[in-house]
Amino acid sequence: MKPEEALAVFNVNPDEGLSSEEATRRLSQYGPNEIMVKKKHPVFLLLRQFSNFLIIILLVATVISAALGEIVDAAAIITIVIIMGVMGFIQEYKAEKAIEALKSMAVPYCTVLRNGVVTEIPASQLVPGDILIVKEGDKVPADARIIESEDLLVDESPLTGESTPVEKDSDTVLPPETPVSDRRNMVFRGTYVVGGKGKAVVVSTGSSTEIGRIAKAIAEAKEEKTLLEQELDSFGKKIGLIILGIAAIVFITSLIEGYLGVIDAFMVSVALAVAAIPEGLPAIATALLAIGAYRMAKKKALVRRLGAVETLGAVDVICSDKTGTITKGEMTVKIVKMLGKHCKVEGAGYEPSGKVLCNPGEPGEDSFLYEIIAAHTSVDVALTREGSSWRVKGSPTEGAALVLAYKALGEEGVRKAVEKYLLVKTYPFDRFRKRKTTVHQVGGKYLVVSTGAPELLLDISTKVQGSSEEELTREVKEALSAEIEKLASQGYRTFGVAYKWMDVFSEDYDVSQVETGLVFYAVLGIIDPPREEVVEALKTASRAGIKTIMVTGDHKLTAIAVARMIGLEASEETVLEGRELDKMSDEDLARVVDKINVYARVTPEHKARIVKALKAKGYKVAMTGDGVNDAPALKLADVGIAMGVRGTDVAKEASQLILLDDNYSTIVEAVKEGRIIFDNLKKPINYLLTANMGEVGTVFGAELLYLPPPLRPIHLLWVNVVTDALPAVALGLEPAEPGIMEKPPTEYRGGLITRRKILYYVVFGALISGFTILAFTMNSQSLLMAQTAAFTTIVLSEFGRALASRSENKPLWRIRFNKWLIPALAASLALHVVTIYTPLNQVFYTTPLPLSMWIYGLVASFLLWLIDEVRKAIGVKI
Repeated sequence: MKPEEALAVFNVNPDEGLSSEEATRRLSQYGPNEIMVKKKHPVFLLLRQFSNFLIIILLVATVISAALGEIVDAAAIITIVIIMGVMGFIQEYKAEKAIEALKSMAVPYCTVLRNGVVTEIPASQLVPGDILIVKEGDKVPADARIIESEDLLVDESPLTGESTPVEKDSDTVLPPETPVSDRRNMVFRGTYVVGGKGKAVVVSTGSSTEIGRIAKAIAEAKEEKTLLEQELDSFGKKIGLIILGIAAIVFITSLIEGYLGVIDAFMVSVALAVAAIPEGLPAIATALLAIGAYRMAKKKALVRRLGAVETLGAVDVICSDKTGTITKGEMTVKIVKMLGKHCKVEGAGYEPSGKVLCNPGEPGEDSFLYEIIAAHTSVDVALTREGSSWRVKGSPTEGAALVLAYKALGEEGVRKAVEKYLLVKTYPFDRFRKRKTTVHQVGGKYLVVSTGAPELLLDISTKVQGSSEEELTREVKEALSAEIEKLASQGYRTFGVAYKWMDVFSEDYDVSQVETGLVFYAVLGIIDPPREEVVEALKTASRAGIKTIMVTGDHKLTAIAVARMIGLEASEETVLEGRELDKMSDEDLARVVDKINVYARVTPEHKARIVKALKAKGYKVAMTGDGVNDAPALKLADVGIAMGVRGTDVAKEASQLILLDDNYSTIVEAVKEGRIIFDNLKKPINYLLTANMGEVGTVFGAELLYLPPPLRPIHLLWVNVVTDALPAVALGLEPAEPGIMEKPPTEYRGGLITRRKILYYVVFGALISGFTILAFTMNSQSLLMAQTAAFTTIVLSEFGRALASRSENKPLWRIRFNKWLIPALAASLALHVVTIYTPLNQVFYTTPLPLSMWIYGLVASFLLWLIDEVRKAIGVKI
């Protein structure tokens, strides 16, 4: 619509604004200008920890044990279950505390026209139809149609991902289907005014804004379970049903045989269930993931959801937002072109470090160029340091030019240039002239400096700076125009610099008197360049079988330029624009999604659709991003990775992993850590499940042999959760295997528990149970002594299993030393001794053992280790 049509829709006078009464009525109608967020109650989070199928079986066993008077066993089971639940709750509660991050997008106060008076009101009271006044430095509080603008420049990167500030114009009228990133006559909630000023009529508030719609998409996006959670859940349900079936068979056969009464038969069945259920496994997995998360945090990657640590190792596609992720999100001069001279500029972003490198044999120093750039840009722009980061206050384009001056001259050189060229007059940039001009006094002369669109500067120039000032001939002008077009075609934003000397100047001079007869000096090629470490990180990712896809709101040319800088193939076949994506059906997208490396000019809906298409093709997808626009896709991805420095709170809330340094190479380190953790998760799982099979075989085997129960439920719980816990955690801290980033992601996808491994668990479980039942029958003098012997044998035999579980298929002598395992085994042994040789033996139903039984247990342990090592040595893999 035209401005007057938009005003008519909301029935508001642009010079008066709404009346207080009408604003109050509309506030009641539309509600406050806030994004509503549903909170997850802490009680819900706590109860969710106990929804696991295995945990439910244990809880049922606890209730029945208590009802039958087995208070000690019931207390032991419930204590372990509560510890596991609390561990999970603490982790999730910390993460969910970030759910109110959406509200941080609100603006505390804003300036409006009410009752004909300019006034400040709380942004929450803004209503559709309000006349909003914005100026440089403001954060836009709502979506609004611009009705007046004066050189209005808005940074929309938090919403669209586009790094270049957008020039806004109130007179522009656009088709209804124009994407958000191209709506030059609108301002949007959560974006920043970086230049000029304007007046706009508010059209949407709260959840009806573009950011509000994204918030809704986040809420509706289903967060899928991680690979580890899926596999443990599936395994838990299967083993749980099998356990219930076996326990029922044991209970019925015990009654039929008449060997045990109803209560005793039931307690044997409970003992069998306790033996089979790996109740320590979720806790061990959580502990290992927490340790992995701690290690990742030290490497600048903060884990919000523990399961994401393991999933990282399996990703084969990283969908990466360009701005702030692959790049620093800071405009940078990378090329300086002068007549007969081409220079490249080192560094990326606003940090003033790097050199200006010109081709050998070209004319010498150009200190005058950088001095006039410094004096000219310092009028409206400042470069400051905040902690370890550098910030530009003012126009990002001029800021990039100022950083160039700092690189060429140094801080002292810039200061001297500003003092040397004393500012007299400024003619601000406007959208018609497309340039800014400053006048400086130097001694008795006046220096005019103009910057802006280089093709327009050429039109008002009569000379060109080469080795000296030369006449700007038609041929030279055509050559320079061709260079400017070439830079633009490569995705660079071009910024021209021209100057002239004047003997006389008056502040009354019109801009047309000053901007004439200039000397064209240089054109700067400005782009938001890749981080310098990204190229190597992408190579590492590629070697690991991981494809990187760049997804950006920027123009196609800019996206292609950045892609080529980092080594991504960018051609007509591998680049897709948002408008092309809109015309595609899901089937059409599925046909090309494997080939595309770069998506340009995309919207939030596009990003989520891209992730869905990749997942539908079977890819495990990690999505990185920092803007509000990334949040739905971050939540949909297998692993959502947000930027910690530049990232919006909305993106962080939707993610599972936050990069504390916004550094793409940190993602690669996180993937490596994820792979190490995946490998190391296998080891305690193999160890614990083999041990559990041994316990099941012991209880079930004794039943088949008409023997009394060799192990009580409290023995089984102690072995599973306490004695086994320390070695299991130590196994999870094994050193990384060599070549971990040379393997395909498919090796890190599932496979924690396979049919081949289940056979392995059964075989070694049978060996453990055989040694344990033999120890039980060797001590026939008393049931207490026999049960203590069985208890000790099963503990010691599992120590041998721990040593053998250090690697699935490599013998002990071919792997690096694990400094954690021996202390863990020693501590576990000490804990077991405490249950036998202290008053606690009354609680654990144990009695001191003769030395011969300790020797027997150690021999059993050694034989279990030796048999598995022989398997590895002869090449039988699991």
